[in-house]
Amino acid sequence: MELTVKEIAERFVRWTSSTAMPTTPIPGVCTDSRRINAGELFVAIRGENFDGHEFVRSALQKGAVAALVDKSWYDSQVDDLRRAPLLVADDALTAFQDIAHYYRRKLNPRVVALTGSAGKTTCKEFIYAVLSQKWRVLRNLKSFNNHVGVPTTLLQLGPEHEILVAELGASGFGEIERLGELVEPDVCLLLNIGYAHLEFFKSLQGVARAKMEIFAHAAQNGMAVINADDEILRRQDYPLSALVTFGVEQPADVRARELHCDALGRYSFRLGKQEIRLAIPGRHNVYNALAAAAIGEQFDVPAENIKRALESVDFVEHRMNVSRVGGFVVVDDAYNANPGSCRAALATLADMQIPQGGRRIAVLGDMLELGEFSESEHKKLADAAQQNSVDALFLYGDFSRATAKRAKELGLPAQHFERQDVLVAELRAFAAPNDL
Repeated sequence: MELTVKEIAERFVRWTSSTAMPTTPIPGVCTDSRRINAGELFVAIRGENFDGHEFVRSALQKGAVAALVDKSWYDSQVDDLRRAPLLVADDALTAFQDIAHYYRRKLNPRVVALTGSAGKTTCKEFIYAVLSQKWRVLRNLKSFNNHVGVPTTLLQLGPEHEILVAELGASGFGEIERLGELVEPDVCLLLNIGYAHLEFFKSLQGVARAKMEIFAHAAQNGMAVINADDEILRRQDYPLSALVTFGVEQPADVRARELHCDALGRYSFRLGKQEIRLAIPGRHNVYNALAAAAIGEQFDVPAENIKRALESVDFVEHRMNVSRVGGFVVVDDAYNANPGSCRAALATLADMQIPQGGRRIAVLGDMLELGEFSESEHKKLADAAQQNSVDALFLYGDFSRATAKRAKELGLPAQHFERQDVLVAELRAFAAPNDL
């Protein structure tokens, strides 16, 4: 890491220790005192269920070079912590983000930023795989796509990195604009607009407005990459100098043709002169792959390298993981849920081949943060299950009662459970060899 405590103190915060400010590069930054390594900077973040300031002493005892803290907390201290190696800011989180932004500008990699309502993390892995065929790339780990994860990622940049792939998430207005301000993207990817976080955004138009914030701090000579099959995205005006589209159904610059699905839900398709066979299941992953291919082309990655990369992407934890258990096939898509991702999962079940006599069984929990749309969207899941040839529904959660009620109106076998252990027992008794 090309950053020192002295550099941070002189630009952003106040140094409180009587000792000299360290001038050697910080090996890293950490917001979790349990994982702090000697020499790293500890950042005390206040969250809904914790306050990092409670662990400042522990972090320093474990060898942190200093701790970045709020002024209000520092002013309340009366013990030896007032003389400890502290970087004091009006707000530690804002200072942390400002430091990360400064560091991004200092190293100045090219930045690909992506957002959308579903599939961002897997799409990020596809993009990383493609660009790594030619460039030295850094991307967010796991789903580190928020106000803490993005600056943490920025501060992991090194002079060796040529491209940063930054996943940006949001559950409220203004969040993506702030994250975009930190990363200042050259390429902005909009994957889809769907019913996610409607409790906060209120409508699909609200979701679109929040996602469009990605352009607020983008390079004016940059590029927008959008999903041409998303009706809302097709209708938007894009402020950047170039636009590249990808899709399956609609005309697009990068378009998949001749889609096929195997028994484990893995898709193959033709892309230009190449036949692509994805190792990861899910029809929605065709779009993730196309987005990555579109970006790879813009960064001059050869077609054969794009093919190699797309086919190399393997499972991301709890996202369309397929395994054989006791004679039947289990699809684990349990990481998170919104109406778009649920419909995509059900569509994949419909496309997957099953032996004669096998049944498609969907086990669904609640979709959260839908606000006033909760009942209507859970009802729609029953219709989606019927349209996608689901033979039985096993449901759990308060909102899923609406799914069960609608399923019975449709004549679709459905059971709702108050307890998970009862659901598990009934599912074990119901599932049979050849079921999906």
